[in-house]
Amino acid sequence: MLGVEPGIGVIRGEAALCLFRVAQEALRNALRHAQARRIDVRLRPERGGVEVSVRDDGCGFDAPASRARASLGLASMRERVALLGGRVQIRSRRGQGTEVTAWVPSEAAA
Repeated sequence: MLGVEPGIGVIRGEAALCLFRVAQEALRNALRHAQARRIDVRLRPERGGVEVSVRDDGCGFDAPASRARASLGLASMRERVALLGGRVQIRSRRGQGTEVTAWVPSEAAA
């Protein structure tokens, strides 16, 4: 399911590319690793910025342990977003799916 909430407007330049790449990587991970049956993608205005979230109902993983291993895909998501002054949150539990949320400030998206 894809959801775009009202009030988003046009997202420009680096912010648009950043949010696209984060969503792309999260979708790729869900399809490759999670064995998900459902994936939801949402784009919405949030607290002075724009947020994209990708949630799946797949097998999940141990998020703290994966951060220690620093997979290239997850590390590149964090780096891209940090360069724009944003943040990434990854919530996952084995057997309960995964949600990747990235937020960038409005200034980056204007």
